[in-house]
Amino acid sequence: MSTLTKGSRQSGFTLIELVVVIIILGILAVVAAPKFINLKTDAHIAAIEGATGAIKTAVTLFKTKTLTSGNTLTDTVEFSGIKGSNYQPWAAAANPTGTGFNAGYTSAPEIFKAAGLDVNDWAYRIYTLSGSYILAAAPKGVLAVAEPTSAEVIATSCYFQYHWKTAGEPEITKVITGC
Repeated sequence: MSTLTKGSRQSGFTLIELVVVIIILGILAVVAAPKFINLKTDAHIAAIEGATGAIKTAVTLFKTKTLTSGNTLTDTVEFSGIKGSNYQPWAAAANPTGTGFNAGYTSAPEIFKAAGLDVNDWAYRIYTLSGSYILAAAPKGVLAVAEPTSAEVIATSCYFQYHWKTAGEPEITKVITGC
């Protein structure tokens, strides 16, 4: 015997309806989740692509300004507050006197300033190889370390490098396999 009176109706979902809704939501989550996960990877790759493009442009502008100003290859020059030599902005920061550079973290590397990159967005290390400086930088979302070692940056497999050269063009590389 039903306790319902004639004309009254119960409202709500049946167990079958709830199970169907849960299954549909599960399918949507499985389909949509990988797309959202890839957004982070895409953002890191885009940051590295943008940074290397900005660095290439900065190097070209710096070289053009140096050549047109009559400076020689080894002259230390400054344009718009950016210091460098050998027709390239330095991979390190200028020292307080402006006559040389240092690999410390007290100020942004000259190439960061030249390319308009915000130093706070990057975990970076400046190191030397064959007598010239290299800047290796990974997005902070990949490596959240204030002063990482070069090995830590490279281990991310999601970074770029700017290798300032004493002769020739600087070497700009990017690694995005681990993003």
